[in-house]
Amino acid sequence: MNSRLDQEQRRWWLGVGDVLAQGASHSATKLERVHLAIADETFGILERVPVTRPWSLLVRVSHHGISRLSYRSVSLAATGLGYAITALTAEPDPAVDQDQNAHNAHKVVN
Repeated sequence: MNSRLDQEQRRWWLGVGDVLAQGASHSATKLERVHLAIADETFGILERVPVTRPWSLLVRVSHHGISRLSYRSVSLAATGLGYAITALTAEPDPAVDQDQNAHNAHKVVN
């Protein structure tokens, strides 16, 4: 009984971990979009000012590259964690008794 309860509790916590991993991955993707949209507003203003125009594109490209790398790394790590949790929750296949299979195959042939 205690083993069954422990197993159910383990599966519950793995389920919670899976939900959190999926949420983190999805949130990182959405936050990336919001972050870049807000940054584009600022960089758009900087492009209109003659003094900052030459550097605006260089800084924008660098900023967006670093931001994308950061958010997508978090999303990838969360997705990987989700896959690991899925692998842990999968029920192992029951051990196959080779002698029993050979015996049953012999019965069918005869």
